[in-house]
Amino acid sequence: MPAVPRRLGHLSRRQLLAGAGALGAVGLLTACGGGSTPPPPAAGPAPAGAFPLSVEHSKGATQIPSAPQRVVTVGFSDQDPVLAMGVRPVGVTDWYGNHPYATWPWAQDELGDARPVVLNRGAFTGTPDYRYEEIAALDPDLIIGLYTSMDDTQYQTLSQIAPTVAPPAGYPEWGAPWDEYARLAGRALGNPDRAEQLVAGVNAQLEAAAAANPRFEGRTAVIAERLERGVSFVRSPNDPRSQLVAALGFTIPPEIGELAGDADGAPISDEQMALLDRDVLLWNIGFSPEVRRDVERAPLYSRLEVVQAGRSVFVDHPLVSAAWTWGTVLSIPTVVDALVTKISAVLT
Repeated sequence: MPAVPRRLGHLSRRQLLAGAGALGAVGLLTACGGGSTPPPPAAGPAPAGAFPLSVEHSKGATQIPSAPQRVVTVGFSDQDPVLAMGVRPVGVTDWYGNHPYATWPWAQDELGDARPVVLNRGAFTGTPDYRYEEIAALDPDLIIGLYTSMDDTQYQTLSQIAPTVAPPAGYPEWGAPWDEYARLAGRALGNPDRAEQLVAGVNAQLEAAAAANPRFEGRTAVIAERLERGVSFVRSPNDPRSQLVAALGFTIPPEIGELAGDADGAPISDEQMALLDRDVLLWNIGFSPEVRRDVERAPLYSRLEVVQAGRSVFVDHPLVSAAWTWGTVLSIPTVVDALVTKISAVLT
């Protein structure tokens, strides 16, 4: 399940850009890491004749008779791929951050003047809480649940309210790649070509960043978080944070995947910290920067070779951390250069 970030207040687009400066980058949307963001294709309605359509997902296939006008998203980051397709939901699900309409700065332009109802505001516990009556009251004609978990009973209940699209098929819970979420949103909304264009643009940025930093290739990297005292949470290769780092050329150790199994990560005690001793150790702590002190006080931390070599990196700016955590078609372009700059500084 996703982490439970704490004490992360509202931050503006201006602060998002300022965060890159704090990391030594020119800006989150510049080319300093070799990965400048290409302009996205213009948003627009689904092509004429796209509907009716059938879309396959982990719970089967959903028939969508006509272009949806009232979409409700129930996954924690689903507003991003839906907004990227040019569709403004009437209801979205809150994850964390206390931003207007549960929409972070990187997606505010796509949101425009829409005012979706925010479900579960401030109630995130790490697992979905489908409030069926509130969802039904929004009179949706399509429910989209991508970055979420959804059992058969939940899917059937949601489907009684409106046609429902569940997470992508063929992946563990929370484990589908960002591009599959974008593609599934594009298919469900009758605009697969736009999804492919957006995915191609982000992939081009990632490939350019990797090509500009060949020393990343083949190095091992581990992504860790600190969610409680004395325990770190190491991210699985299936997790969006790990997927982004892997796209830059790094290798996520397979034993981390074995430890996590089908989950998006695994807790490790401070006594197990040797598992984090890799070429690069990335701490995602922007949602609670003060935990750095707790990490550094762990008895084994200072003994790790990665620490002694100065290759333990704390990603502590809230918006940089958040864009990395969300790992969506809209957030990734805003974080690549800042993350590359941060990592490059410790690899000589």
